[in-house]
Amino acid sequence: MPPIPTPNRLHIRLQPTHEEVFEPDYLPEAPLVRFDAYRKADRLFGWVRLQADRLTDLLNDHEELLLTDVEIESLVDGRTRSVGEILIHCSELIAVHASGPRGDESLRQVTVPHPVALRSGDYLIGGFLHVPPDSDPMASVDDRPTMLPLTDAWIEYRSGDVHTKQSSGTVIVNRARVDWMRVVSAEEL
Repeated sequence: MPPIPTPNRLHIRLQPTHEEVFEPDYLPEAPLVRFDAYRKADRLFGWVRLQADRLTDLLNDHEELLLTDVEIESLVDGRTRSVGEILIHCSELIAVHASGPRGDESLRQVTVPHPVALRSGDYLIGGFLHVPPDSDPMASVDDRPTMLPLTDAWIEYRSGDVHTKQSSGTVIVNRARVDWMRVVSAEEL
């Protein structure tokens, strides 16, 4: 029996592989984008059709994430398994990556990007933190919602014996799970 939907639960239906449709009249309702969620000991991933809402806002507005048809990679031994459904608390997330829509342009504010690096458990993450002009990047972090987007970002971790570094556009980090974060030079990034 599936979990009962609640207002604090975001349900994301994944599919295990990216399927291209080669029919001339086919128009998908939304683009199919890669989705990766990182927790302490695993990576949950698949492909998802995200609508116009920004994933950062969706994650900040929900306490739970219900994923269906998800692949789970153990970072301990590197093995992957398929799961029909998994319910996780957003507080468990270290980071999330999903390419896709940037959100409503009319809601965007003028910001200045600052290169930052951070560590969360065994993950090393880098990217650009966007803050209002003349704001201290590190001071601004405490005034923001828990899930924080970094652009032109990458995430580095080990899965079994394999060291992985993925450049992934935008990585949304859970600032409550960050061990340390600092501004770095663009060269260091």
